[in-house]
Amino acid sequence: MAENTLDDLSGSAHSTGVFADDGRAFLAIERRMNIVKAVNMHKTATVAEISEWLETSPATVRRDLTWLDEQGLIVRTRGGAIAIDYPSQSLLRRSVPAYEQRLNEYIEEKQSIGQCAAEYIHDGETIILDASSTNHYVIPYLTKKRDLTVITNSLYMSKELMTISETNPSLTVICSGGTLFMRSYSFIGMIAEQALSQFYVDKAFIGLRGISLHHGLTSPFPEEIPVKRQMIKCARQVFILADHTKFNLTSASLIASLNVVHTLITDARITPEVARQMSAAIPHMVIAPLIDRSVFENN
Repeated sequence: MAENTLDDLSGSAHSTGVFADDGRAFLAIERRMNIVKAVNMHKTATVAEISEWLETSPATVRRDLTWLDEQGLIVRTRGGAIAIDYPSQSLLRRSVPAYEQRLNEYIEEKQSIGQCAAEYIHDGETIILDASSTNHYVIPYLTKKRDLTVITNSLYMSKELMTISETNPSLTVICSGGTLFMRSYSFIGMIAEQALSQFYVDKAFIGLRGISLHHGLTSPFPEEIPVKRQMIKCARQVFILADHTKFNLTSASLIASLNVVHTLITDARITPEVARQMSAAIPHMVIAPLIDRSVFENN
């Protein structure tokens, strides 16, 4: 199947005239075909490995992987790619960092996103914070919110919200309960889904591992998908919190298409081209400004 697809790729290049220029287009097609062959042979490959094999820059490899993923020839993952027919679930479990590690990745970006997201949370509202690491950085900005109800499926964030409620008694914290998923310290399963189905909230703030124009919102953990979908279903407005590294990436499991998103909040390191594409596909896109670090220094 892969060979036929590669033949089709080469044939389409001839038919569209991409070989008509100075030969660079031919080299690009040949390079991409070699990437597909290498990924199919090894079943999984990182950007660094492909770059070394082909003696090509990592930036070029990333662009090629994104293009090949859009054509359905490989599956783009964070940091590399996997073959279409590879049992990707176990691979993605190994490649995704644990929750504590994710908390310490791109801290500056996540802090800016958290501060910006909190500006959309108003007194008297009921909101959902899912168990994503980016939502952790929303919590410090909730200390002065009044009559706020926060629903979460995160064991980690439930503890932090409880600490805030000690000094802010108007804060109501509701934990979904359910089966504890240790990978993200989140509650999943039938009990969590049933609990969430009893609410209709003003806003849901959802984090994810991959977002793309072609594949929508994705996660490497199929166990979490039903809970995230239920959160989206019960929210009047859906906010996606995604730092710049999450764009043009596709994980194994689909959460939802882009049309469920009301507002996308990202950080200032997003590229202008990706920002343009996303702003055209989503009703509201916000690029978070620089962070006021004093909030974290005082908490």
